[in-house]
Amino acid sequence: MLTAKQWAFLFYDLEYHIFSLISKVETVNVKVSKLAKRQLAAIMFTDIVGYTSMMHENENAAAEVRQRHRDVFEKEHNKFNGEILQYYGDGTLSVLKSAVEAVECSIAMQQEFQTGQIVPLRIGLHLGDIVFDENDVYGDAVNLASRIETLGITGCVLISERVNYVIKNHSSIDTQSLGYFEFKNIKDPVEVFSISNKGIKVPKRFELKGKLKENKKSVAVLPFVNMSSDPENEYFSDGIAEEILNALVKVEGLQVTARTSSFSFKGKNMDVREIGRQLNVIHILEGSVRKSGNRVRITVQLVSCIDGYHFFSETYDRNLEDIFAVQDEIAQKITNRLREHLSEDQYQKSLVTASTSNMEAYNSYLKGIYHYNRWQIDGIQKAIDHFKKAIQLQPDFAEPYAFMAICFIMMGFSLQIPWKEAAERSNYYVSKAIILKPDLIEAYFAQATSKIVYDWDWKGLEKLIKKMKALDLGRADIVIPYAALHQITGDLETAIEEYKKGLKYDPFSVNLNMYCGIILAWTKKYEEAISYLERALEITPKNRSVFEYLGWTYLLKEEFSKAEEYFQKIEDELGYQFTRSTSLGICYAMQGKEIQARECLEKVLALNEQAGEVSLANDLALLYTWLGDFDKAFEYLDNMVEHKIGEIIFVKNDPKWGQLRNDERFKKIIKKVLGEYV
Repeated sequence: MLTAKQWAFLFYDLEYHIFSLISKVETVNVKVSKLAKRQLAAIMFTDIVGYTSMMHENENAAAEVRQRHRDVFEKEHNKFNGEILQYYGDGTLSVLKSAVEAVECSIAMQQEFQTGQIVPLRIGLHLGDIVFDENDVYGDAVNLASRIETLGITGCVLISERVNYVIKNHSSIDTQSLGYFEFKNIKDPVEVFSISNKGIKVPKRFELKGKLKENKKSVAVLPFVNMSSDPENEYFSDGIAEEILNALVKVEGLQVTARTSSFSFKGKNMDVREIGRQLNVIHILEGSVRKSGNRVRITVQLVSCIDGYHFFSETYDRNLEDIFAVQDEIAQKITNRLREHLSEDQYQKSLVTASTSNMEAYNSYLKGIYHYNRWQIDGIQKAIDHFKKAIQLQPDFAEPYAFMAICFIMMGFSLQIPWKEAAERSNYYVSKAIILKPDLIEAYFAQATSKIVYDWDWKGLEKLIKKMKALDLGRADIVIPYAALHQITGDLETAIEEYKKGLKYDPFSVNLNMYCGIILAWTKKYEEAISYLERALEITPKNRSVFEYLGWTYLLKEEFSKAEEYFQKIEDELGYQFTRSTSLGICYAMQGKEIQARECLEKVLALNEQAGEVSLANDLALLYTWLGDFDKAFEYLDNMVEHKIGEIIFVKNDPKWGQLRNDERFKKIIKKVLGEYV
């Protein structure tokens, strides 16, 4: 005959195991009653760490800990207006009306659990849209909150990036990023933060185990240190690191952080474990290069981001002519070191082939890459000069042709040359590159960009994207043409998904963060949009486009003073007069301030007269739209279609053109741009 206590523990075990089984199911289909409703809520999961072992060792002590947990839990939830939905064994599920109250409640509980009888609790929080059915909640947000809680350790409070965004301006709450994590059955990587207030334990990255996807096959290549006597040889050390990175991208099953993100740590004396946390990788390759005359010494180390352990450290003394063999040897060594995680056909596979036999041409090419990667107007012109020299020295060297093509596209984007000229020059160099090297991914990337911004060849773009995907296994920038196609044609959710996929490989990409933010704003997910745009601004604090789109996001929210603040910064900090005048003019027009709006229009008209072949038709069309002069707006829209100018490709979905949507002339514009994709 069982005692009352034994019955209680028997029911506890049954309850605990049932919940554990449910939590392992990938998808639970729930038939929601007619009373079910959707709402935004802060979801909290808690769990007593090590409770099962505690119970086996001392049932009475375990029961006391569990009871203290529930007493404090109920007290604090009453204080912070929380609703307890479920006790499951040693854990709980509850919801609170605000993220701030949920965090304050969690802090209060953890601080109390550190005094008197210790309760080894971990807490996970997420803010999201849930289906609330009487005393139960369902939905992806609930699943993510549960996953975040499993990641924790005793005494911690872990929160999602969405919760962190809401509470970040509350001076009484401190947080610290723990990096991105890929949870089981959660599609996208999630940035997790720890509350770091007094009395709250902040876990180390290696302490976080949780229900994560297995990801042992990841590496970031940091920029190599230039150890040469000539500081201008930095182009060479950067180039060698980038070439090795590009070789590793070819390894199927290996996640390689994109150059943009890994090179953002250049010159920063940071622990590799912290870098690994920020880049969400397990391994880091770091090194140095000393170049003297025709001799080069390359030293590399592969380091664990878990504990700083050096898997190997090698030095290569070679003639410059052997540089491609050295790159291949290093890439193969890394691949073989990770061989237990890779497929058999990757072993001893050559990853680097010599792109040129002319070392002077190769040097010019690396100098071009160095200036190209600076993403500055003067840098692009210098890059073009170096690529031209490389081509003159060896006319059958394919890579410089491909990068020349990309450079001219960038010149068009920045309005340095007319779009038509940019596209024609780009297409010329693309065709040269593909003839010389049919599998050169950079050439196809330039070709895809040209098809988007000038050719408007959507069918051709689809075919090209398939070819690019077949050639490339994991480069973040490859998602851009694919996402852009969906952004242009109207599948905005897929576009967002693709940009987020790219951010998995390149979390510090300004463009990916910015593009993702733009479409989130288009879909009225304003807070999430702002978080991506602000991240882009953190990476490049004086980025004109990010200022502009942050302003537009606040404008769409009708927070006019905040929008105006960002629009003012465009000229004050960056000197882009026409962009500032256009954006401010629309802001004034939306508020009914017609005099100020028309003053901005006059400034743009004057600037357009001075612009020559570089047309400001897009700016004028927008201003006339928001001033209600639709005839003038369509005059400039027709001009944009005729000359295939810039942002007209996004006309179907961009909310800037919302006032024109019911006009038959607007439907004709869309048809001209998209053809059968309308």
